[in-house]
Amino acid sequence: MKRNAQTRRMYAMLSIAVAAVMVCRADTCTDEELRHDVLEFLTTRCCGRVEARRVLTNEIRFDGNTNRLACVLAEFAQTNDSQFAEWAMWQLKKYGTPAQLPFFYSCATNPVLGNVAIETILRIEGVTSNSVVATESFFAVSSHDDSLQTTQLCLDFMKRATGAEVDPTCASNALRVARDFSVSENCHYYCFDRGQIMSDSSYSHSKRRLAYLRQVSLRGDLFEFQANYVTNAINELVAYPEASLPD
Repeated sequence: MKRNAQTRRMYAMLSIAVAAVMVCRADTCTDEELRHDVLEFLTTRCCGRVEARRVLTNEIRFDGNTNRLACVLAEFAQTNDSQFAEWAMWQLKKYGTPAQLPFFYSCATNPVLGNVAIETILRIEGVTSNSVVATESFFAVSSHDDSLQTTQLCLDFMKRATGAEVDPTCASNALRVARDFSVSENCHYYCFDRGQIMSDSSYSHSKRRLAYLRQVSLRGDLFEFQANYVTNAINELVAYPEASLPD
């Protein structure tokens, strides 16, 4: 019994010592040490499930200060190595703060970083007059026809625009920007249409959906599946009849 009590006390003292060392280690973390830890995380890639489970803040010394961490990530996101900058940007998407908004806005027309920059802007400040302009600028920089990620961004943008807290003018402008993009640059018409139906119950049987589908049908680059989907959806809507469809 005495030996067990001594063992328990020893483990307790060891735990306190380890905790003290960890606190001391965090308290004495310099900016250079933080940069080193972030750099090591970004450049040490794992595979498969191991990589998916990795959490940056579990592997670095950052004093619990996410503002400080975000500043360091923003530094790395501005490197000339596009792959490295993209890795940093993906972490900044999670840990970025309002202090980095000017940087995110500066990346809005960057073909490599723009998508994540817009996602982060929307996460931090939602749909505003500024974020609508930035999103429109991103959609306009180049063709995104092969990017499902950009389609998902467009859907998220539209969903956020329907939030009760969004200014009606901003919401209207956001929906216009998203729909213009979805017709002119997007090839994932099925995903966009189904996403709209899921996020807006009034969209499924509406004149605005019919107008969208008709715009898409005029494109000459539809795959067979897309062409069939669009044609069938149009036929279903006009059978109501069309004049009775709500806006």
